Order: sequence, then structure tokens, then C-alpha cells
Amino acid sequence: MRAEHPQPSLRPTARLRHAAAAPALLLSALLAGCSFVPGGDVQTTGDGDRAARLTSHFEGGTFSIESAQTTVVFSDIPYDELARGTAKNGQFLHIEVLWRPKAGRTPTEPTSTNLSIRLVVVSNGEVGVYGGGGFAWVTKGHDYEDELGLEITGSTIALLDKTPGFVDLLSPATMLGELGALKNPENARATRRAASQFVTNRLGKVRWVMDDQAPRGDAAASADATDASSGSRPGSFGM
Repeated sequence: MRAEHPQPSLRPTARLRHAAAAPALLLSALLAGCSFVPGGDVQTTGDGDRAARLTSHFEGGTFSIESAQTTVVFSDIPYDELARGTAKNGQFLHIEVLWRPKAGRTPTEPTSTNLSIRLVVVSNGEVGVYGGGGFAWVTKGHDYEDELGLEITGSTIALLDKTPGFVDLLSPATMLGELGALKNPENARATRRAASQFVTNRLGKVRWVMDDQAPRGDAAASADATDASSGSRPGSFGM
């Protein structure tokens, strides 16, 4: 058994210094715990015979409050690559929050849906577009603040379209994860439009809603996504 050695006691001045530092350390810890970090991770797990798991990590995200929903976008593809159509690998996630549940006041069922989901996967230049719906708790941003947090507790997506060389190992699949986004309407809309045009060009047909005034469903696409920067560069998340 190891002998226990008495610890030297602090001198009065040292004790005072430690006592004074304690509130500052506590405040720092509280601030760190309350800080909001945009981006996050989602796991998409296939349910088929050749099921695969796709991990998506995003360094940032932005959202825009529209008349009928909240549009949230995440991308690990540089904006310039989306806009120019040169992206070779990466993912783009577009979520529409259709309504915001309130804990304790919103009855939920396993089939409850408050999300519309589009996931674009680019692999070696080939493109797969997945879509579906799901449910998420709004963990931050209940009062339309400048920050939005989502905890996706259940969702189902499947392949909607693809380029000839894309191999689908996911459909059908379940998506789960936690995400955060900052309010930046210009950024969110411009990035979504760039991704939509990228998909349209690769597939050779319109496959996305491009215009906020367009009806739900496939609509005419816009090639120019750079006119909405408004002081922040589209795709440069986390401003």
C-alpha cells in the first residue's frame, strides 16, 4: 500500500488568489457550455441487404425563415465548386422545418413528420439525390432567434434520382443526428440555389425547387446564385 503524504497547505495569499480565480473559472465554464456551434453530424444508415452507413459532418450551416417553413442548409462542398459545377466529392443537406414542436405540448407519434429532407451525395463526380421526411426537436431557436438547433430523432430517406454511375447503397435509410445553423437568409438561399443548379446540370433535368415563389415540387432552376451574397459570401458558414 502506498503511503499517503500530507499535502502542503496553501499560504494565505495563495488561498486568496485561488478564491478570486474560482468565480472567473466558473463563469468561463458556464459561457463555454452555453456557446452555440453551427454545423454538426448526422448518420444515415441503410436498411437494405447491402446496407451502408454514411457519416456527414458539417462545419457550419445557415437558415432562412420563409412564409411556410424554415429552410436550413448544410454543405461540406465549397460554394465555388457548387456554383461552377466542378464538385467531385461531398454532401449537401437541405432541410425544411415545416412546424416547430414544443416539448410537453406537442403530442408525437412514431410517424410524426415536421421535416422535409433532401440529401445530395457527390462521389467521384457521380451524383445521388435522396429525399424523404422525418421528425426533429427544435433544441434552440423556438422564438425565431438568430440560432437554430435541430435534433433529428427519426427520418426515412430514399434515392430519388442519380447519374448513371452512382451506386446506391443506402435506400431506404434512416437519418439521425444533431445540427445547428445561424440565421442568414441570403446565404441559405444562395447556397441552396447553387446546389439545385448543380444537381439539375448533372442530371440533365430540373430536380429541385429553386424559387421561393415557385410552387412546391420541381420548378424552373436559376443558374445565378451569387447575387444574394449581401455582405456574406454564400457557402462561407459560421459568420
